[in-house]
Amino acid sequence: MAASPGTSPRTSRARLVSTYYDTPDHALAHRGVGLRVRRHGRKFVQTVKTAGSLGENGLARGEWEDRVASEHPDPEAAQTGPFLTPEIAKRLRPLFRTEVSRLTIPLVPEPATRIEAAIDRGQICDGEAKPTEPISEVELELENGASTALYDVALKLLRVAPLRLERRSKAERGYRLASGRGAAKAVHAAPVALNASLTGEAVLRRAGRACLDHLLCNEHAALAGDDEGIHQMRVAVRRLRAILSAFAPLLPKAQRQWASDRLRWLTDALGEARNLDAFSTALVKPARAALPIASEFERLTQAVRRRRRTAHAGVVAAISSPRYTEALLELLRWLDGEDWHRAGDAALQQPIAAVAPALLDHCHARAERCAKHFARQSPTKRHRLRIALKKMRYAAELLAGLCDPAETRQFIQHLKRLQDDLGDANDVAVAQDIIASLAPSDRGSTGIALAGRRILDWHRERIAKNEPNVRRHLNELLVAKPFWQSEQA
Repeated sequence: MAASPGTSPRTSRARLVSTYYDTPDHALAHRGVGLRVRRHGRKFVQTVKTAGSLGENGLARGEWEDRVASEHPDPEAAQTGPFLTPEIAKRLRPLFRTEVSRLTIPLVPEPATRIEAAIDRGQICDGEAKPTEPISEVELELENGASTALYDVALKLLRVAPLRLERRSKAERGYRLASGRGAAKAVHAAPVALNASLTGEAVLRRAGRACLDHLLCNEHAALAGDDEGIHQMRVAVRRLRAILSAFAPLLPKAQRQWASDRLRWLTDALGEARNLDAFSTALVKPARAALPIASEFERLTQAVRRRRRTAHAGVVAAISSPRYTEALLELLRWLDGEDWHRAGDAALQQPIAAVAPALLDHCHARAERCAKHFARQSPTKRHRLRIALKKMRYAAELLAGLCDPAETRQFIQHLKRLQDDLGDANDVAVAQDIIASLAPSDRGSTGIALAGRRILDWHRERIAKNEPNVRRHLNELLVAKPFWQSEQA
């Protein structure tokens, strides 16, 4: 990276002390707003930021600022004052403070591209000014040029330092400390807002960012060992892979496969921990409650607990690895770039309302093919059907807002019910492999294999009794009129 012709980059250093304000009941935070007053030398700047997400310009936050007279909030400030209603302004209190030494470096990776890199080191202090959490981060801000340049710079930095993406702002971290909240909780996916006039390209970008945002939202819960956090990360990855599959007819095959391969690695990294979590809670727990007490069950439970600890450590290692950060940056760059839609089908530039029926028809036809001769299908073929149904469900949920809500809801409910039926059977198939790995030959007669067989037999009997319901649910799905075809009629 070099300076633009005739100029030389100038670095600057500053000591920044920022006090964050809110009401005792966190009224601003509940509105997705953060308020701070920063002291820089003898100057004071009041800033309002809105909650961050992977929006149209990548990982970004809305931001407004004003010069003010002192470190106290000013509700009359031109840009930031409108966020402070009279009722909120009179109740504002200092919540926490950040103390940062900032090194600012202007970057010019290309002649028409300018990026400001801010390297911050410092700490977040609680209401009593006690240091409680360190700050060590690099913030890249695009001043001019294509957004992909940000990812290119970040990828170069990753090659020399073990950096990670941080979705949470300093304010979000400070609020968590100020409120005394413990470990982060798992977050479920939010619906993707669409309208019929958006192009297929815009919908894919928006959906892709939403999935990666969902992934990032659950990182800290997963790192804390939360089972649901790991599950939601896996859901986010699978949703994105399913959406890429739904858009496959419009995407360059090589690029779609490249993106899917990046995601497959992460699915695999999260897979063992998720399978063991499901085995412990959905299979072992109910079977133990229904079957007579036996010491072998406790030995199996302990063996699973040990394996889960190892698998969760593997999740932490994967999320903390440069490979994970690299995959996220590359996927974000791909979504923001132009290669895939330039080389893709012209239908990507059409309104999604015109494109969606064909995409959903493609998913539906694949599920119908996988459902043929269901009664005689092997577990492997039923697993393929489950995957096809899952892909169709994620595509249907993404595009549901374009169609009649009642018909959409009913069709997706059919999908979810059948997916749950088949998922139940798949959990038992996965459990068989887990038990075999825990007790390859049950050497020493620990009884783990025996306990496993009893649990599997109990679930197989339960699933066999439910087989008529599964077939009925499949038939109801196959005869139901697809909601998007109703819109075409």
